[in-house]
Formats: sequence, C-alpha cells, structure tokens
Amino acid sequence: MALQTERREKTRTALLKHAKRLMLRHGYEATTTQMILEATGLSKGALYHHFTSKAEIAEAIYVETSRQSIAAASQSVGATRSHLETLRRASLAWLDQIKQPVTARILFELGPQALGWQQAKSIEEEYSLAAMMISLEAAQEAGETALNNPLVTARMLNALMAEAAFLHLEFGDSTRKEVERTLTSFLDALPRPK
Repeated sequence: MALQTERREKTRTALLKHAKRLMLRHGYEATTTQMILEATGLSKGALYHHFTSKAEIAEAIYVETSRQSIAAASQSVGATRSHLETLRRASLAWLDQIKQPVTARILFELGPQALGWQQAKSIEEEYSLAAMMISLEAAQEAGETALNNPLVTARMLNALMAEAAFLHLEFGDSTRKEVERTLTSFLDALPRPK
C-alpha cells in the first residue's frame, strides 16, 4: 500500500512539475493536456486519475505556490515578542518571496488566468487571510490589540499586501521603504486595549 501511495505521489509530482514548466513557457491557454502527457510520458488515464482538467492542474500549481511562498515567508521570520511584529515581518518577507519570477507569474498571472480572479482570490485567502487571522487573533489574546472584528482587519491587511505586491512587481525595491512604512503605520494604528 505504501508503495502504491509513493507511486501515486511521484506521478502527481511529475504531472505538476511538467505542467508548470509548460504553462510558464507557453502560457496557460497554449498548454494542452497532450503536451503535458508527452512531457511526462504518462497515459491519459494516469493524468485523469489525479486531475479532471487542465484547470485543476493549474489550481494545484497555484495552491502549492501560494502555500510555499507563505510558508517560506513565515519560516524566515525569527521569534519576536510581539505577534504584530511577527505579522509585519512575515508580510514583508512574503514580498521577497514574490520577487521570484516563477512565483510572481504563477500567483499573479497563471493562477488568475486559469482559475479566474474570484477563485484565485478565494484560494489565496484560504492561505494568506487565514495566516493573518491566526496572527491577529494571537495578538488579541496577548493583549496587543483590541479589535472589534479581526476578520475585517485581516481583510484590510490582505488587500494592502496584495496592492503592495503589485507595486513591488511593477517598481521593484524602489517602493519597499514606503510599503514598510505603510504596513507599520497600519499595524501601529490598530486599536489597543485601554
């Protein structure tokens, strides 16, 4: 059973690896499932055992990239005394993650193109918004904030970081200091316990 599970995972990994390479090279629309099959040497049955469509493959690539970029950003942040400071540092570290051309193309081009903005946003929120909620709730429990509705704050912060990402991709590091100041001001302005 373990061997079969390993084989399935190996096949899935190969499909995603080759599909990602092809989609980045040719674009989502121009990449066909036949191209993916030829690149992997797998049968249609093997592909459809793992994914029902090319869009589902693109979704898996998008989810994996989103999760990896957030995890890498979180792991790069050392321990701090403040949950808000950890959130600030992790948010800025995420901007460093999306500077990687492959990550940026998947998160801001391939994913939204293949899935549509609504589904891409929904997936992105599942990972980034959830991480922000955990941080804000921890800050609330530690007495760092007195938020009426942490979800509203998390959504506002998530929107701020999405826009910061677009600025960062368009203008590079020239906007970094302003993004840092804005993010710090946003977090410093959160209501504190009385």
